[in-house]
Amino acid sequence: MNKQLVKINNTDLLVKEFNGQRVVTFKDIDMLHERVDGTAKRNFNENKKHFIENEDYFYINGQELRNLKQSTKFVLSNAKEIILITESGYLMLVKSLQDDLAWQVQRELVNNYFRVKSNFNNQLQAINPVGLNDVDKFFG
Repeated sequence: MNKQLVKINNTDLLVKEFNGQRVVTFKDIDMLHERVDGTAKRNFNENKKHFIENEDYFYINGQELRNLKQSTKFVLSNAKEIILITESGYLMLVKSLQDDLAWQVQRELVNNYFRVKSNFNNQLQAINPVGLNDVDKFFG
C-alpha cells in the first residue's frame, strides 16, 4: 500500500489498494459524504443481497486480515474483520445517499480516486496505440 493522498470534497483520502484495485472503507464513505459514523455500513447491510463478494467488496478476516494490518495503517489493530468496498460496490452503495453532496462526492471519487489508473492507461494507449506487444502483428 502506498501513502498517497487524494483530495475529495476538500478532505484528504488515503489511497487504499487491495488485490490490485483501489478500495474504500465504510469510514471513508461516511467521512466524505459527511454522514454519521455507521451510515454506510448500515446501508450496505440493508442491501447486502445486491452486492457480490470479491467484485463489489472484499470481506477480510483471519490470516489475510493479520497480513493487511502489518502492511497498512488503515486497519485498526483490534479489528477482527474489515470490508473493503470496490468502485462498483461504492457506486451501488452511494445509490442510498440521495442528496446533492452525494452526487458531487461520487463524481470526485470516481474521477479522481478510482479511475486514476485507467486514465493513466488510456494516456499510455494514446501515446502507443499499437502497443508494444502488438507490433509483430503489423510487421511480423
